[in-house]
Amino acid sequence: MRKAIAFALVLSVAIILPAEAGHAADSFRFFGSGWGHGLGMSQWGAYGMAKQGWGQARILTHFYSGTKVAPAPSPPGKLRVGLVQSKQKVRLTPTGGPADLRLGDPNSGEVVATVPEGETWTVQVAGQAYRILDGTGTKVGEDVGDPANNLFVAYGNGVRVMVAEAGHAYSRGFIELNLYNCPSGCRERMILVVGDEEYLYGLAEVPSSWPTPALQAQAIAARTYAFTKAATSGQHRPVCNCALFASSFDQVYAGWDKEAGLDGDRWVAAVDATAGEVVTYQGQTIQAFYMSSSGGFTEDNENVWGGTPIPYLRGVCDPGDYTLANPNAVWDLSLPADRVTRRLGLGIGPVTGFSDTVRGVSGRIVTTVVQGASGTAEVSGSTLRSALDLPDDRVWVNANRQITGSIRQKYDATNCRAGLPTSPEVPVAGGLRQQFQRGAIYFKSETGPHMLSGSVLDFYLKKSGPKGKFGFPTSDVATLKNGATRATFERGKITCSASGACRAS
Repeated sequence: MRKAIAFALVLSVAIILPAEAGHAADSFRFFGSGWGHGLGMSQWGAYGMAKQGWGQARILTHFYSGTKVAPAPSPPGKLRVGLVQSKQKVRLTPTGGPADLRLGDPNSGEVVATVPEGETWTVQVAGQAYRILDGTGTKVGEDVGDPANNLFVAYGNGVRVMVAEAGHAYSRGFIELNLYNCPSGCRERMILVVGDEEYLYGLAEVPSSWPTPALQAQAIAARTYAFTKAATSGQHRPVCNCALFASSFDQVYAGWDKEAGLDGDRWVAAVDATAGEVVTYQGQTIQAFYMSSSGGFTEDNENVWGGTPIPYLRGVCDPGDYTLANPNAVWDLSLPADRVTRRLGLGIGPVTGFSDTVRGVSGRIVTTVVQGASGTAEVSGSTLRSALDLPDDRVWVNANRQITGSIRQKYDATNCRAGLPTSPEVPVAGGLRQQFQRGAIYFKSETGPHMLSGSVLDFYLKKSGPKGKFGFPTSDVATLKNGATRATFERGKITCSASGACRAS
């Protein structure tokens, strides 16, 4: 879901906006929106859309262009989930019953020890074998196993095994322990082997209290991501010996703790209601990337992680993201200039500003030129975000281009038709105005928000805009049957012919 691939700039799909000017500064202020890489489904967007009455299929096919929700063509049956890696020891605490430690096979292997209910036992590395210690730290039996002879944690129905190093308890499938990297000194890793649908019960990507369509959209997206990952990367990836890491490297997995947590039954119900359903493009499961918050617009894949454009990963307007519940719909962060210089580490002296910023369709930074006292350097948006620990790279530096309030509501209602913002929201004639690539949105409490564009907007501005005789708009620009365009205002009407000749009434 969040694994990066090599960065390759594709300028043909990027947008160059007026640059943020470089200047000497004691600090930089970053005005941003969103949280994450911006690719695929926005989780907060799905939440907002569900609140607006969208169903799960509509949500998914909006974010993944040209796709369908359909039964999985070839489910994997079981999934290997990497719980922990590179440990010297792991601690196991079963509840609801004991847990057996079996050598060689989870079902028929020799039981070398049984961990009693409620006790915490340790399995640690001992050379190229496993050493088992009971709750008092006393060694249990002889050291067992080796790098080619795995140890398994097997538990019956109703039993849960807490793994301290993973921070969660597990009640489904079984746990496999491996010794690996032994030429350099063995390390221990744990893999949960679980049914492909049961795996979804333990995913902790969104709160279980969210609206049902948002939960179902998340379940389908997560199932799609997992099935595609298992098919393309295999079930024995390096380091984890798994199909999926149990973290944001892939998908956040909390096992039993998700099912048993607050409203966990609602999440389980969402998984069951969508059993076997995935997102497909031309009959195949897709790479169903998703992130927390798009900030109002998702991005084309080639502008996020490079590579060839993927038809179903196109940037789209996200009219659900701007919800009061979303803590990252908009944000701003101030950083001292010396900290920016130190974190970027570009060797160009103190950073003085940013210029020549290239943006993707969502407004996310593709590249920007960092200006320093002794030179300049070009960096990618992802590098800027990572180095400065920004929530997202949909950000403007020392220039507030955030879209908020009633103007944002209008912007979203028009499916972001106005394009990217080119100005801040500013007060004008008792109301507000914000300019965009393809028009402007005006708002006054008495008239509401309205979008103007084209010849009507040009004529309106020549007549002094809201400060002039027309006042604020009371409608958007509408296209008439004869191709003319028209908008109404507090004190009149502007009509423009298809050729751009305008008249007032």
